[in-house]
Amino acid sequence: MSNPLAATANLLAALSLDGKDAAVDRQVSGSALELLISELVNTLTHTTRETKRATEKATVEHEPEQVEDPKRGIAAKGLPMVSGWLGVPDDNELMEQVYVKLELVGFRIGRRLAERFAPPNRRLVDTLDIVKFVCKDVWMALFNRQIDNLKTNHRGIYVLQDNKFKWFLRMSGNNGGAAAARKAQPYIWLPCGIIRGILDGFGVNTVVIAETLGLPQCTFQVKVVSDV
Repeated sequence: MSNPLAATANLLAALSLDGKDAAVDRQVSGSALELLISELVNTLTHTTRETKRATEKATVEHEPEQVEDPKRGIAAKGLPMVSGWLGVPDDNELMEQVYVKLELVGFRIGRRLAERFAPPNRRLVDTLDIVKFVCKDVWMALFNRQIDNLKTNHRGIYVLQDNKFKWFLRMSGNNGGAAAARKAQPYIWLPCGIIRGILDGFGVNTVVIAETLGLPQCTFQVKVVSDV
């Protein structure tokens, strides 16, 4: 079976919306792309959950047998007497592992997009120009719209705000709410990697974090990291 992470990266990076290739006009349905991203998030969450379960099961099998303390009614030795891990989305350790995987997929896509969509008539050197390139050209290619707002403190921090993030528009509960925002969080981890990958492709090392306070809005903060 082919690697789903590599397949997703190859498909997204193959988007040819800039018209450079006159011989082959490659286009991907926006709806199909949204479905692909949804399946990617679900698959990574499921496989990460199963891996975590298997690891915990193996750990339990190698732990010493529990000895119950009758005075306290709890395990005095070995593993504590608690219910098994349920693998729910609220598991922070699980979601951190999913974040790492999704962000890495996005990073690989971003590196390829930096090569495909780089302006042929000028070289992007200034970090602000590269971020503007992400806000306009790349966002238009991926989401058919530009970033709504870009702010910077001119000291290496850039804030990109999308008020109608496309992957949020069809989600249930898009009228807001903390629960809906938390559930939607994994869908902005991939763009975090894309942004970081594009900037890395131009030689700029960054850390990118994202948050959503209410759907369908989301904000990306890009912080330039100086090479030591």
